[in-house]
Amino acid sequence: MSALSIRLDPELERRLDLEVARLNTTRSRFVQDLLREALAAKNPVLLLQEARAEYKLPDPAKKRTRTDRSTQVKALARDAVKRKLAIGKSST
Repeated sequence: MSALSIRLDPELERRLDLEVARLNTTRSRFVQDLLREALAAKNPVLLLQEARAEYKLPDPAKKRTRTDRSTQVKALARDAVKRKLAIGKSST
């Protein structure tokens, strides 16, 4: 196991000592646990939900955007038929 040396300002060191005493652990174990937690693999679904919440993005699972594609297709088909009939009438 390797060693790591960091510099702490007096206030941070005091707070660290208080927390270590409260948890009845060592500074080393406390920092190791924090690093494990910070560097642990994150659940991508939870990350996405957090990002949506932070940026106020809608959740696609809850908000259904409805497109009436059948109406659009019918309108396009009608227009195509009208153009075809208009071409046929003008050539006769």
